[in-house]
Parts: sequence; C-alpha cells; structure tokens
Amino acid sequence: MARALGPERRLLAVYTGGTIGMRSEQGVLVPGSGLAAVLRTLPMFHDEEHARACGLPENTLVLPPASPDQRVIYRVLECQPLFDSSDMTITEWVQIAQTIEVCLFFQNQLFRGNRVTKVDSRRFAAFCSPNLPPLAVVGTDVTINRELVRKARGKAPLVVHSCMERDVGLLRLYPGIPAALVRAFLQPPLKGLVMETFGSGNGPTKPDLLRELQAAAERGLVIVNCTHCLQGAVTSDYAAGMAMAGAGIVSGSDMTSEAALAKLSYVLGQPGLSLDGRKELLARDLRGEMTLPAGAEGWPSLSHSTLGRGVAQLLTLSQEADAVRDAVVPSLACAAAHAGNLEVLQALVELGSDLSLENFNGQTPLHAAARGGQAGAVTMLLRRGVDVDPRDEDGMSPLLLAVKGRHWGVIELLRAAGACLSPGELEDAGTELCRLASRADLEGLQSWWQAGADLGRPGYDGRSALLVGTL
Repeated sequence: MARALGPERRLLAVYTGGTIGMRSEQGVLVPGSGLAAVLRTLPMFHDEEHARACGLPENTLVLPPASPDQRVIYRVLECQPLFDSSDMTITEWVQIAQTIEVCLFFQNQLFRGNRVTKVDSRRFAAFCSPNLPPLAVVGTDVTINRELVRKARGKAPLVVHSCMERDVGLLRLYPGIPAALVRAFLQPPLKGLVMETFGSGNGPTKPDLLRELQAAAERGLVIVNCTHCLQGAVTSDYAAGMAMAGAGIVSGSDMTSEAALAKLSYVLGQPGLSLDGRKELLARDLRGEMTLPAGAEGWPSLSHSTLGRGVAQLLTLSQEADAVRDAVVPSLACAAAHAGNLEVLQALVELGSDLSLENFNGQTPLHAAARGGQAGAVTMLLRRGVDVDPRDEDGMSPLLLAVKGRHWGVIELLRAAGACLSPGELEDAGTELCRLASRADLEGLQSWWQAGADLGRPGYDGRSALLVGTL
C-alpha cells in the first residue's frame, strides 16, 4: 500500500498484485513481497537523484515531477503476512478500509471501487465499471470526470464501520433451479441474501420456488435482487414471479453483486435498526454504489417544494443578492442539466437565469448535459442559443465529454449544431484510438468516429487504430 506524504496532496493507493505481483513457489503462484525494492530500481516510480538531494529517508520513494512544482512522495506499506485476494474475508476488507479509501486504477482508468467487476482473466483490460464511467482517464493528459467525484462532507476524519454481518450469501438463479436447493440455501444462520436474477430482475415463476422466497422473507431474511447481466439495472416492477414474492425483496438497482454483498453485510451489521429500516438503507445510494431510478433523487420542482420555493425566492431577490445568485445559478443549472431535469432548467429560464454561465469547474450546463448523456437537456440548451463549443478549466468541450461517455445521441446533436473536436483533441485522439482498437472496443471507436476523428490517425508509436485493429 502506498501513502503519499506532505500537506498539499495525499494519495492513498493499494497494490493488490494479481498475477503481475505473484512469485512462483514450487510451481504455485503466491503473493510476492519486496515491492518497494523493485520500485526503487524503476525510474518511472522513483527519482533517486531527487530523493538524495532532498535527504528523504531510505523507506521513502518519490515519483518524477507531475508538473514543474508537483511531485508525489510515498512509502510502500506491506501487510504482514501478505494475503491473496482469493483468501480475503470481511476481516481483510475492514483492514484495507482502515488503511485507505478504495478506488481501482487499471489500464489508464480510475474506477470507483464499489462499481467495478472483473471481466477478463488474461488481458490488461481485466476490470470494467459497467454502469458508471471512470472517475478519471490517464492518457496524454488526465481527464477527471469531476461530476462523478463525491465531495467530502466536512473535515471530520473517515470512520470505518467494522461491525459487519458475516452470515450473508450469494445465490444465482438459473432456469429449472430446484425449490429444494433454494430452501436449503436460505436456512439459518443466513441473515441476508444477494439473489442474482435474469434481465431486469425476473426469476422463475414456479409456485414452490416463490413460496420458499416468501417464507424466508417473512421470517426476516433480507433479500437483495441484482441482475446477473453485466450492464443495466433491476427495475422496480420486475415482471413475472419476482413481484409475487412480496415486499421482502429489495431492488439492487444497478449494483454489482460484489458491491451488493458488501453493502448487505454492512447494513445488517448496524445495530438498532428495524427490518424496514435495513431495507430502506439498502435501497438508498450510500457511497455511490448504485444509480437510483430517475426521479428517486431527482430535483424537486422549483415551484412545488419548500426547497424550490426558497431557491426561487432567492433568485428573485433584488440587487443585494446578486452575488449569491451568481454563485448559485451556474451550479444549480449544471446539476439539473446533468440529471436531465428540464423542469428545473425551464424554471431557471423563466427566472431570467443565463444558462451559459460557468460553474466552479469552468463547466456550462451544456458540458453537464453532454457528460450525463442527456439528449433532451442538450436539445433545450442548443435551442436557447448557448455556445456549442465552450471549454472548461481542463480544456474539455461538451463534444469531447460526450465522446468519452459514449453518448451517441448527444454526439449527433452537437455535431449537427456545428460542434467540432479541436486540433489539439484530434491530435491526442490517435493514441486513444489505438488503445481502443487494441481492446476491440467498438463502442469507443464508434464514438470518436462519429465525432469526426480519423481512425487512420497515428498514435505516439506511429501506428493507427486501423493498423492495430488488423493485428
């Protein structure tokens, strides 16, 4: 585990090893130790000359400069004894959580940890975040998906809840699964179950199977319904038999089964909660692990809620509140655009708000709508005559954000309105296109091509996506 030093920026990361970090013992791969010694010999991970000049301790490493005045100084902490992820239990989960906050960085992409699942046992593109874009993408530059980064609430220290329920399980339904097998699985001491179902949350309709689920729910077993599909979500109106199983089943929305199991363990481990309280907590987005259905966390109408009336009153105040209005409106408009809430956008227009103003990140509502793939909001904003090619503080355009989010409908709307990738964006596209081609990522290639990128443009090594794709 690596912990960056210094008051300005603190970087916490964990090296979990995988096959790359293993060593062979009598023909068997086991976790390998001595990572710090290996990193010290690699110039891209340690600047020995700078370390000596600064008199850094022997156990401290420093990266090459990220910019003229920025460096990351870090130490490597190795768990003793080392453990393989295949052998991890809730005890190790808590240990890792108490050491760092957890994300996953793999093949140039930084993912939210509770959104990730492993999809390939061989390739470097081993992990994906099926229902949430990466928090950041590292290429010739670092692109941060700022609207996905959850802001810390206050300055209080992180509290790790170590009281976890261990009697939870995972059951994958399959066509023809015997009711007797399900009954045996649901017996005490099991207290919570993640049930993988078909499609949008459906399961077999056999009465004997449904009776087993109903009986388990009635005796207090908490069941979370997750789809075994890689992408998509469980809907609240699951068709066929699942709806007949009664209110005992909680929708897991678009959580991965791994995240649902950890969340279930956490919720059931909280003392003093009623059964209904636990179900309500499971149905909420606690740490960015799920995307709630449209409307569940939507923006209230500015004219039909206490919050809305307060905001509306603020926005209509006279000159003494101009500074407050100027600070509030851009962020409110961007949030509404990202959520696709046309009602709030229209209310802001009626109150005289300028929908082309930038928020604290230099982003306009068009940036936010494009990043969120909200074609309706994009259409509305373009009809209001907003600039189709504004740049945020990272130099990103709405079109580039739509490309990275693979929102083809939004790309089409922006292109029809005259948006174009800049020469700099097109120059950087070659390397990104080659990376996508090497992974056979047709959706990503389609997005760039639709935005006007040339698939024959060479990357940093002179090869093009077309050439890489034929190898």
